This record gives sequence, structure tokens and C-alpha cells, in this order.
Amino acid sequence: MSKRKTQTIKDIALCFGERIGFFVTPRQIRIRGNWLFYKPYDLEDYEIDEKKCIDCYFAPDAHYDSGVLSMIPYTGVKLKDSPFIKDNNEKVAESLKKLDKSYKEYLEDIAFRLHCMTDSAKDNLYLLIRQGVE
Repeated sequence: MSKRKTQTIKDIALCFGERIGFFVTPRQIRIRGNWLFYKPYDLEDYEIDEKKCIDCYFAPDAHYDSGVLSMIPYTGVKLKDSPFIKDNNEKVAESLKKLDKSYKEYLEDIAFRLHCMTDSAKDNLYLLIRQGVE
């Protein structure tokens, strides 16, 4: 891994940790597609096997101090479907597709039911539409 990429991951971990109020190390985060995956250290064994214990934050173009890192996870995925498992690209790709689709539907639902959206929500929706998310 290049020195710049390593530094960026450290910076994102620092910024993300400040947002959620926890000390976050680079080993606890993975960034794939539009999503930041966060793995808390205090997981119990049963949570790892049964629950959606990996928090997923919508974070397109995530980089240090970019302003795109949310304080609240959108949803979660099981560890086995996350990028924390080595050589797991197929399941991660499936998870990313489900996350993008679900988040787009969520944003469209807000727009339809409430007839109002924040500028950042509109930007997120337009991004997903441009990316061809169904």
C-alpha cells in the first residue's frame, strides 16, 4: 500500500472517529464503492455470526475532512458479507448493490412522502441515479 493511501486511511479513521465519538483505527474501517464499513471492537461472538454488526455509512468520495462522513449509520451488514473478510469480493459487490438500491429507495421515499429534501440528500440521490442504481 502506498504511503499516501495509508495516510488517507489514517486521516479518514481520525475524522470518522471524531464524528461518531469513538477512537477508530484504520483496521476498523473499509471503504468500498459509496460506503464506509465500520467494525466496532466490542463485538460479541454471537453478534459476529448472527447480527448485522458491521455499520454502513453512505460516504461517496470519502477522504479526510471531506464533510461526507455521517455520524449515524444507514444500516448494517453481516461480517461475512463485508470487506473485513479476505477474498470476499463477490459478497461485498452484492452487499454494495443492495446498499445502494436500498438507500436510493429510502431517498426517493423521503422525496415522495415529505415533498422536501435537503440539498445533500438531493445530491446523494442524483449521484445514485447517475451511477445507474436501479
